[in-house]
Amino acid sequence: MKVRNYANVVTRILAALKKSERLSIWYRSLSQAYPLYCLHYAAKHTDAALIYVCAGIHGDEPAGVECAIRLIESLADKEQSNLYPFPLDEYNWLISPCDNPYGYEHDIRENAAGLDLNRMFQHPCRYTETAFISESLLRTQDHNDNPEVHLALDLHEDRDSSGFYLWERRASTTLPIGNEVVLQIGHVCPINQKAVIEDHQNDNGVITLLDSVTTKGWTRGRYLAEQINARCLILETPTALDLDTRVKTHMLSIQTAVKHAMKSH
Repeated sequence: MKVRNYANVVTRILAALKKSERLSIWYRSLSQAYPLYCLHYAAKHTDAALIYVCAGIHGDEPAGVECAIRLIESLADKEQSNLYPFPLDEYNWLISPCDNPYGYEHDIRENAAGLDLNRMFQHPCRYTETAFISESLLRTQDHNDNPEVHLALDLHEDRDSSGFYLWERRASTTLPIGNEVVLQIGHVCPINQKAVIEDHQNDNGVITLLDSVTTKGWTRGRYLAEQINARCLILETPTALDLDTRVKTHMLSIQTAVKHAMKSH
């Protein structure tokens, strides 16, 4: 049974696209009802850092999708962008707003084939959704004068969590930024203080995975870290909170992460 309407997502994406010449779009038809989209925003300065934001790979985690769409709408509309105390338009963006549209509509974790797409990145070309994600990242590298993904932000939710937490995948030579994100989020959302989350040490809302540490198999976070060589934060908002608070938490996390990643790059 459908819980949400993916057509509304498509309508908002295409409306934003018409508002800005700096936005371009790539898409693939998963089916007539479920096209996949990835949008690129080109900053005025071509050498600006490239930020990758992705959401909705688990269909029952809608706050990330809503945040990604609002980010696209803000980049397309200067008046909306000015609402944030953060210069969004100073960066290049690659935004994949809803990577599992079937799951999103039906409020289920998996895709139409019953696959958890966030475990399928060892061989992403085998599945339409993960192949499109991989191709979008590689296409950016092929067409951008500054191809390095400076920071990847994968937006998730956790039904079992009492508060916000994140996974920080980075090289051991890279300075951490996860603690700075948690510090800001603590003003708007509770932080998960459990000592251990999914068999990993939780340090005040930050789970650190250094270098090629593996967990959960081939997730998108692992693919971004090992195949794209990107610093990656996987952001987890608590589903128990209302949607608007979760969306705001994701948006503040993005802004804070970009700010501190640029300082430590």
